[in-house]
Amino acid sequence: MNAKERMEAAIGLKPVDRVPNAPFNEAPVCNYYGSTFRSALLEGPEMCRAHMKGLEEFKFDWVMLGMGLIGGIIPEAFDCEVSWPEDVFPIIEKTSVFTVDDVEKMAKKDMFTSRMDSFLEGVSLLKKELKGEVPIACEYISPFTIATRLRGTNEIMMDMYENPELVHDLQAAIVPLDIAIGKALIDAGVEYIFYGADMECPVLLSPAHYSEFVHKPTTEVCNALSAHGSYVLPHMCGDIVKTGIVDQLLEMDIHGIMPGNLTQEKVLDLKELKEKVGDEICIFDNLNPNGPLLIGTPEEVTRETLAHLENAKGMDGYIFSTAGTSSPYTPKENYLAMDRAVSEFNWA
Repeated sequence: MNAKERMEAAIGLKPVDRVPNAPFNEAPVCNYYGSTFRSALLEGPEMCRAHMKGLEEFKFDWVMLGMGLIGGIIPEAFDCEVSWPEDVFPIIEKTSVFTVDDVEKMAKKDMFTSRMDSFLEGVSLLKKELKGEVPIACEYISPFTIATRLRGTNEIMMDMYENPELVHDLQAAIVPLDIAIGKALIDAGVEYIFYGADMECPVLLSPAHYSEFVHKPTTEVCNALSAHGSYVLPHMCGDIVKTGIVDQLLEMDIHGIMPGNLTQEKVLDLKELKEKVGDEICIFDNLNPNGPLLIGTPEEVTRETLAHLENAKGMDGYIFSTAGTSSPYTPKENYLAMDRAVSEFNWA
């Protein structure tokens, strides 16, 4: 099997020749192989060069993109002031939504800025170089998470109590634009859209607030992108099983679930998620990117990786991954140790 075939088999809960290896690898790859971290995140030709170089050394089953897109390109297109350091992720310096009038302006935005065009160029260049053998995944965000970037996290949390109509109206303005960007990504070559639900996870929102404010607009976007030909994969930290959020995720037209961290040190037990979803959908593993992978030795990383793989052995529809974004400063020897343990694991 090549990487594309392996990932599609796992998504379809079919047998694979080895464990699909799909960690959140963008930041380490950009740091290891980019001329600068910023250029590999954002600039089409440099993005392509860095990720192709990464595939020469690692046995990844996808190319992962999107941190620059969701962290800087999209907010800037919505009039946030963004700074672009060379060695860290983009930084939102000033939000853009303060009144209802600002919400009305959002609905008229042209999202296809020069930075957006450069990012889409990178996707197209990678698609050509990969020759259909390795799929491209792009991290994406829901209307609610975009709204928090435009309004501010503290402000949007207060709005849910004091000005709920603004939260609804802002997302209504964002939905068609979110769909338009997602479709452009798919048309450029993205096959996997994974929703980085960093602002609507149960660590921050109650299930009731998720139902009231998040579920409907997110479902609209997810279903539209799935209909346009993408595999859609929500990624969410927090206890999505005990809070019942997983039941709402399964109401959407999705193709897999990517659980994240419960705390800085602890991740959701994958067997709990598997028991909940059964053979209904593919699940991704969630090795903690903040643990030995970041601060341990290669030997410790190997042991932790093998423990995750043994815990999942025998599961249909299983893909190895990390519980979220890996730090760009993850030691390369640790990432190689994780990669080697996954690629050599006896899954039979």
